[in-house]
Amino acid sequence: MCSIIDINDNADPCNKNIGGTEDIAYYALLADFAAFPDLPLSETDLEDKFLILSGFTFKTGKCWKKLQLSKDSGRLSYESVGNAGALSAVFNFGVAGNNLHGQLLNNLADNLTPYVFLVQRNSMPAGRYDLVGSDVHKAALKGGYDGGEKSGNGGMYNFEARATQKFETHYSGTVQLTPQA
Repeated sequence: MCSIIDINDNADPCNKNIGGTEDIAYYALLADFAAFPDLPLSETDLEDKFLILSGFTFKTGKCWKKLQLSKDSGRLSYESVGNAGALSAVFNFGVAGNNLHGQLLNNLADNLTPYVFLVQRNSMPAGRYDLVGSDVHKAALKGGYDGGEKSGNGGMYNFEARATQKFETHYSGTVQLTPQA
């Protein structure tokens, strides 16, 4: 059974509704996880229904990898797809064209390999992330390169991570950056 809640205007001047994402995101290959946390899916508290509070379990030697985005290049959106209520989570971001790691990621971005991304919106509280992809709803990454202009914008690797998900899901917790022992 579905529940609904009151939606009130958030006119908090200390929590402005700034668009875009933070300039750092995190990602991992789906194959790097030993176990993936489940959604609570409890109807007792609708605000926590789509929030993961338990951590991710990585395989030995694996962890989240930091993804430094070019300034103000991150954008996260959710689009309705199909007629069954699914959402397409779309995370667009750029990496400077002179960054060799951007080139490596572009070469790996085959739109097939399953990834998982943690993305923090600019308007989110610290430590709360959108989860793009999961063990069930895999995110695919595709990339490209725009060479820019000599007297204008510099070269940029542009990426899109996309996952068709049942829900907009958030994670609140620690981002493990040390490889699992």
